[in-house]
Amino acid sequence: MSMSTAAAFGHAVRRRARLERAVYGAAALGLAIAPNADPTGPANLLALGAAGVPAAFTVWRGWRQAESPDAGLLKTAMRGLPCATAAVLDVSAVLTSGWLLDAVLAAGWGAVMAALAPLTRAGTMHRAQLALAAAGPAPDHDSGHDDETDGDPFGRDILAMWDRAPVSGTTRLMNITRHDSGGVDFSALVKAPPGHPVPDLDPRHVAAAFGVRAEAVTVLTTGHGPGWAEIVVTPDALDAAESGSGEDHTAWWAKKIARPGKAVPGAVLEYRTRDTARGVTHYVARMEDETEAPRPDIRKLCTAVGADHEDLRVFAHVDRNRVHVMVCDIPPLEAVNIATRADVTPNAEGFWRLGVSYNGTYVNGRVHRPEGIALGLVGGVSGSGKSQLIVLCVAADANASMTSWVATEGEDGKIALLAPHVDRHGVGALYIVRMLRAAVALMDIRGAMPRADGRRRDWKPGDPGCPYRALTVYVDEYLAATKHETYGEEIAQCAELLSVKGRKYGLGFKAAGQDMKIDDGFTTTMRNQLKANSRPTILNMGDAAATRRAFDGLVAGEHIPDPLPGEYGGTRLSIEDRIAGKETPEDATGIGGVGWIVVKGKPVLMRTLYVDLSGDDAEANLAALFPATVHGLTGYEIRALEDQGLLGDWNAPDPDDDSHDGGHRAGGSTTTRTAKPAKPHRATAADKVAAFLDMVPTADRQMAIDAVTGDGITPDAAAAAYDALT
Repeated sequence: MSMSTAAAFGHAVRRRARLERAVYGAAALGLAIAPNADPTGPANLLALGAAGVPAAFTVWRGWRQAESPDAGLLKTAMRGLPCATAAVLDVSAVLTSGWLLDAVLAAGWGAVMAALAPLTRAGTMHRAQLALAAAGPAPDHDSGHDDETDGDPFGRDILAMWDRAPVSGTTRLMNITRHDSGGVDFSALVKAPPGHPVPDLDPRHVAAAFGVRAEAVTVLTTGHGPGWAEIVVTPDALDAAESGSGEDHTAWWAKKIARPGKAVPGAVLEYRTRDTARGVTHYVARMEDETEAPRPDIRKLCTAVGADHEDLRVFAHVDRNRVHVMVCDIPPLEAVNIATRADVTPNAEGFWRLGVSYNGTYVNGRVHRPEGIALGLVGGVSGSGKSQLIVLCVAADANASMTSWVATEGEDGKIALLAPHVDRHGVGALYIVRMLRAAVALMDIRGAMPRADGRRRDWKPGDPGCPYRALTVYVDEYLAATKHETYGEEIAQCAELLSVKGRKYGLGFKAAGQDMKIDDGFTTTMRNQLKANSRPTILNMGDAAATRRAFDGLVAGEHIPDPLPGEYGGTRLSIEDRIAGKETPEDATGIGGVGWIVVKGKPVLMRTLYVDLSGDDAEANLAALFPATVHGLTGYEIRALEDQGLLGDWNAPDPDDDSHDGGHRAGGSTTTRTAKPAKPHRATAADKVAAFLDMVPTADRQMAIDAVTGDGITPDAAAAAYDALT
């Protein structure tokens, strides 16, 4: 602020004070004459009203501000003092006789008010000083600060006001940042002397230092330690918000979101943007300390933006020291997305579209990973959409030319529709244990099956010359199956073995259930495998305890989400509506298919794709997702399992179980027959060549001879056997 501007400012203040003093002189003369000339005349009534109405308004406003006293209360009292005292003088003059005492009191009143004239406008002068500091250079002053404000008149004036205030003590202001180049809102760091903490700063005292209301001040901690604090002073934003003339989102964020105890303490708003087409408002904020991560509280965010937590409209995503808050006009997961075959057809990396996340992007499942087949874990109570998700997973396997075996502990109408589209399907604990025995035996069988080049390797997607197809074994209601009195323990043992070792043989295991209890069917080792080699999907688990169990070991404790509501969306009545007796419309939406998929150790809220399996067109709708071909085991694998008695009728009664209640009848697409024990005999050259060609149909003559030579079989015998067979 130039010297001429400073002089103009001082002249304006003095001129205003002189004008106010002249008004007080005239008012004093009127207070001496009007009550004594005609107490009930129009002149005195007008004078009494002119003083009484502002005085009454001042009393009312002061009473409102007394709930949270600050510098604003003092300004209100000072501004109302002249009118209030004038009204008292007028009434006393009416009640007393004679005019001499009234004249003396009126003259004294005028003199006192004239002397206090500049003080009654102290707040306005502070505000005007801030505005002038924003408009031009400030006068030089010796504040003892560094030269950081050289060339910044606004900053120098802020420093001067801070230095004069009692609240500053031995602290100093640093890094003064204006929020708007033409406004007076600003942020600044408060620094204590070395070795001392910043004293507790009351927003009321900071407000008094700058002549603003306490509501316009926010005091924040920083990541620099106890010797630092941050103040945010936003009188312009507060006035705009209260008058409705504008909206300052930075001030709203600082007051409603960033204060201690609020939704995201300490976070400074970077920007706000509105996506009108999608009906979404985005807020992006950061912590001052780059090593500090925000800790958003979703429930408090919902309260701040006027949303119900159960509607699933408010979301927060933390990225290092930044946070993205997304506020949707309507629940984004209300939309139902119909699955197509393209959605459930995996790409070369094994990804397929499992569902749609809260932000509108697809979330992907996987049928395989670069190092092996993908495992799977699905949790959800009855009605959560668990069966729908299993159907989608099996369709993805089929479109990747993989084989699927599916079993459920109890009858399931949706899963039963898969029977024509999978290699094997059945129901019951006996069926499950037989299926898992065969899968475990396949590990040894496949381990002995060489590739086309004669070498044996672990299974990998796209491995050239692999003699078998990837196989995924599904068990629905897995936890219930592991509790079966006869077969439960063996089911748990086989499932753990398959989940730990099966991946290297192209054998995947996917378990689904209504609960996820460790050491009750799910061992720690098994959970670790499922966590590392799958994308666990947790749908509605019912209550908070079951939700915590489902996520335990899958995500860090601070990322475990709140349980899903029973339904969401729909009309919600206000308190006044309820008092009036209005009924709530039953227009809420169910949450079938809504849940979380765990990606990179964090749960992502989403809704699975949907296929209608409840109407007359259920079979046609399902068939549209599958290829025409159902892939099964190779002939060699079938014979090897039959030789071990593991591939017969998995629904046949267990001869070792007199109760015969372990399984239910169900069909399977692989041709099966009761296995008969093979008679032991010495394998001939023809036997071994035939077995090798069965495993590796593409092998040539020399490869077959090299593979079977030895153990009493000569190369000539092997060559003759090959020629005879081919």
